[in-house]
Amino acid sequence: MDRLFGGPEALEFIRKLNFTPPTAAFDAAFSSKS
Repeated sequence: MDRLFGGPEALEFIRKLNFTPPTAAFDAAFSSKS
């Protein structure tokens, strides 16, 4: 794929998939004992 040809389309696709990062750290999910 040519960067100049597919770049803008790929960027638009990735921006549609953009999500908010989690507020808690990844390790915090494993620190609670159940």
